[in-house]
Amino acid sequence: MHCRIVAAEIARTLTARGHTNSLTGPTWRPGHRTTQASPKTVRIWHDGPDEPNHLDRYATALRAAGYTVTAEKPAGKRPRLRITYQADEA
Repeated sequence: MHCRIVAAEIARTLTARGHTNSLTGPTWRPGHRTTQASPKTVRIWHDGPDEPNHLDRYATALRAAGYTVTAEKPAGKRPRLRITYQADEA
């Protein structure tokens, strides 16, 4: 069963693993941006150059942290990642 996750939690996880958050700091800088898509889904974009490479690195880091990551490429929109978390069945 999928569990609730929070966009801020995902952003902190990426930042702790060395990825820059584009929304923190006194000025804009290239990095990840997370939004809450639903109580159980977070979406991530990369703001800045080399978007596909950064999204791949974010996906790798989040999978290593136990999250389920799905790449999305909606027609006419920027690529993004869909993040969910499924608790282990005991």
